[in-house]
Amino acid sequence: MEKYHAMKKYLEVHHQLPDKKKPYNHDLINWWKYNKKLAKLDKLSEEKLRMLQELSDSRIIKSDKKALFL
Repeated sequence: MEKYHAMKKYLEVHHQLPDKKKPYNHDLINWWKYNKKLAKLDKLSEEKLRMLQELSDSRIIKSDKKALFL
């Protein structure tokens, strides 16, 4: 839950995933990729999947469309 809240706070401020090239963002981006992988393998509970989808919906890509989680 700690990483979830950290990612939520990051997305609220930046509206995009952390830059993977910046060392202080590695933990968050690795957490995101790991959970995305678990979701694709159908190994997450419905609650966790819903929470990750909410995070994904809070991202905004450059064309101002909402990004899809999967």
